[in-house]
Amino acid sequence: MLRDLLRHGLLRAMTLVVVVSLLAACGGAATPTAPPAEEPTASEMPSGEPAAANPEAPTATAPATQPAAQVPPTAPVASAAPSKTAAASAAPAPRPTVAPTKPPVTTSALATHRLVTYYGHPYDDRMGILGEFDPEPMIQKLKAQTAAYTAADPSRPGLCAIELIASVAQGSPGADGLYIARTPLKEVEKFSQLAEKHGCLLLLDIQMGYDTIQNEVTPLLPFFQKPFVHLAIDPEFHVKRGQIPGESFGSVTAAEVTWAMQTLGDIVRANNLPDKIIVLHQFREDMLPDKENIKPLPNVDLVLMMDGWGLPGAKIANYNAFVRDEPIQYGGIKLFYRQDDPLMTPQEIVKLDPLPLVIIYQ
Repeated sequence: MLRDLLRHGLLRAMTLVVVVSLLAACGGAATPTAPPAEEPTASEMPSGEPAAANPEAPTATAPATQPAAQVPPTAPVASAAPSKTAAASAAPAPRPTVAPTKPPVTTSALATHRLVTYYGHPYDDRMGILGEFDPEPMIQKLKAQTAAYTAADPSRPGLCAIELIASVAQGSPGADGLYIARTPLKEVEKFSQLAEKHGCLLLLDIQMGYDTIQNEVTPLLPFFQKPFVHLAIDPEFHVKRGQIPGESFGSVTAAEVTWAMQTLGDIVRANNLPDKIIVLHQFREDMLPDKENIKPLPNVDLVLMMDGWGLPGAKIANYNAFVRDEPIQYGGIKLFYRQDDPLMTPQEIVKLDPLPLVIIYQ
């Protein structure tokens, strides 16, 4: 199936040095390592070995690879575990009703707007468009992309958002053995100020490695007290002990997601804030092994983000499988400027059912 061939096009996870030095968190200066001369193509997946130029600097991890010979020339160069829902029958199943088709009951921006988001990390342009430009030019490009969605669907205006990777999974264990490096909080604060200045939202993305959602969220709690700061969870890099992020696919449980929802909900009620948004990435069935136990909670809007790059037909198939046929609350889709060929247009995206309320560009 096309869906089975869709693979996470995660440039942010390539074997290139991401200078998120933990020394910077303590005030030290981080020195970026020069990128290699050539960037791997979509069919040349990275090896997963950390770069040797700066052994003390955290590095991005590479996604697990699939043999190129297994990929038909017309299919996306990636592999996703089959969806139980879609594989059960060739006949189309009745479409469940999902929250976006009902009158909005949230006080978050999703009540009236669609988020258009730029993703990545400022220390490496291969982790997403967020790192390809200086902050102000990046914001201008983001606003232009956001305006395209407002034009495509004026009934739900676009709202700019930034998804900053706040903890980056590593290909080596590091001093603490957790295969994770946290973005310095002073860098997070820069992007918080940037988002506030331009009327955008800020999503803080956590990858976790061997660490827990609790441990990665806790240092970010002061940011979540701001009304425009929200959370994104990336199960892909939350691997088991003995596995290496990027070589094995990770997962999160319903209990872990529920903890995050309860924590952010408590912050909303304690500080009289608008409802919080949590974006939950998925492009394989086994990333959310007990997905059926994830339920909406008060004061938190959960967005199931169909991740992964490939042909439009494959992306739509996975959106239908993971979002339409296995709904939790709201839906979103991730697009890749470099890997999606052709790149789906805003006019095509706004026709998806259920309506995607968060669009992420990497």
